[in-house]
Amino acid sequence: MLLSRIEQTGVTTHTLDLVSGLRSENHEVCLITGGKVTDSDNRINDFYLNFEKLGAIIKEFDVPSGSLLKKIITSISSIYFIIKTIKTCNPDIIHAQSPYMTFIPWLMGKKFTTTIHNTKLKNKIQFKKPTHLIAISNESCTIGESVFNIKRDDITIVNHGVSKRFSNPISLIEKKDIINKFNIPKSKIIVGFVGRLTRDKGCDILIHSIKKLKKETLDKVHFVFLGSTHGSKDHNWLIKQITEADIENFISIISFQDPKPFYDIFDIFILPSRMESFPLVTIEAMMSGCCPIRSNTEGAYEQIEEGVNGILFENESITGCTTALEKVINDDKLRLQFGNNAKEKALKNFTIPVMTKNTLKVYNKIRLK
Repeated sequence: MLLSRIEQTGVTTHTLDLVSGLRSENHEVCLITGGKVTDSDNRINDFYLNFEKLGAIIKEFDVPSGSLLKKIITSISSIYFIIKTIKTCNPDIIHAQSPYMTFIPWLMGKKFTTTIHNTKLKNKIQFKKPTHLIAISNESCTIGESVFNIKRDDITIVNHGVSKRFSNPISLIEKKDIINKFNIPKSKIIVGFVGRLTRDKGCDILIHSIKKLKKETLDKVHFVFLGSTHGSKDHNWLIKQITEADIENFISIISFQDPKPFYDIFDIFILPSRMESFPLVTIEAMMSGCCPIRSNTEGAYEQIEEGVNGILFENESITGCTTALEKVINDDKLRLQFGNNAKEKALKNFTIPVMTKNTLKVYNKIRLK
């Protein structure tokens, strides 16, 4: 498995989940990677340790840096290292989780697959057509056809899956501990966001939507932003947005950490992203029984059936986001119904075993070609 870097992204999380699924089926996995990003924190260190705990064989190559000449020399050396490692491992399947590493198995004349995680991916020279492509959503399938000129018959959609641990709630005592630790109001409905605190993730859209809530609605809720590191550029940007909107008393910002216990205190989960692929945080929240609201960007209609297990609003629509919040904040029965239906759908469609089973079907297609 080829992964350019181990970092705090959905690609790394998905790779870890897939390795978990493959190892549970007793498949050996060799992870060839550029290692942890240089500014790695405890969360990224945990990713690396979890790969090791799962029994993945980790082989690290040097990442180009420094002067142009040094970058060229390092790149050539690393490509040689990767090719040599692949020959030594002699895998049945080569899966490039990082699409721009597909040129390596292509150079070797090997069959391989890759996954399109990002619908903004460009058809650069490093990208080579796989033997069979894995798309994570209908939108990424369309990108495979339109941008990379891959035939529909050579594409399989495999939705992401997450650990069933998200379906097992923490105890009431643990919930109280979390609420007390972060000074979250005990008597209010909790609306949570998990992810990078950036414009791409629509945090400003959510801030403006909160500002537009009716006073009687706003008095019922408290918003929790779980993401980025305290004091970081993203963190400071969000604080500025909140301060300008004059809604500091209704919001808590918490540095990113394992989101599992936070989903268990969220009544509502919201993801107002301007762009996505197939966000893992939504299905983690769904599996936790949160009532989900998200923008209708990539993967939305596969995750949420409008009015059945959540609410979708038009991308970048502050009014749409506000209306969705008003609806579920003020209807306890509907909020609970959406949460229960969301959990049921996630457990049926978006688990690691389901994802692994569908990925193995793709691997078998490649082996038989």
